[in-house]
Amino acid sequence: GIGIQVIDAEQNVRDEVETRRRQIAVKAASIVEPGNIVLIDGGPIAGYLAGELKQKKDITVITNSAIVFDTLNHTSGITLISTGGTLRDSSQMLVGPTAEGALKDLRGDKLFLMVSGITLAFGLSHHPISEVTIKQAMIRSAREVILLADHTSFGEEAGLQVAPFSIVSKLITDNALPPSIRLSISSAGVQL
Repeated sequence: GIGIQVIDAEQNVRDEVETRRRQIAVKAASIVEPGNIVLIDGGPIAGYLAGELKQKKDITVITNSAIVFDTLNHTSGITLISTGGTLRDSSQMLVGPTAEGALKDLRGDKLFLMVSGITLAFGLSHHPISEVTIKQAMIRSAREVILLADHTSFGEEAGLQVAPFSIVSKLITDNALPPSIRLSISSAGVQL
């Protein structure tokens, strides 16, 4: 009368992280107000954020993410601007001089930024270089940088620094971030 069930523990962890990423996207969308111009970087939370923004009206979205663009395309109430550029198949992000050049003439109220690694010492880091340079261009085009990151990005350092942690004004993350890291982030003046 005993049944055996094989559980893929790694898949359970991946599913839990995806659930947390969706929750981060819901919170991020909740701070977008009518009239806002938002920049959305490509990354693991970007698609979820785009899905949440479909309910918004009277906003402008500037993105280098093919996934965000496809999700929001033909959504009434949203003006959608693509950076253009060369499509990186692996990340579905538009990169390169064309994309970076387009951002020189654009300004956004909020940038929703995603990176691979976050430490207070090295700051925000990512790889490859083509994605790092477009992230840097987006930072320069934004009035406010809002970092979207689940707990798995913290304590990691990718190969290239995107920016020091001090450029972040708000961090939207999940509740699995250890209290000591939360305290350090709050002490750095970043709103959690």
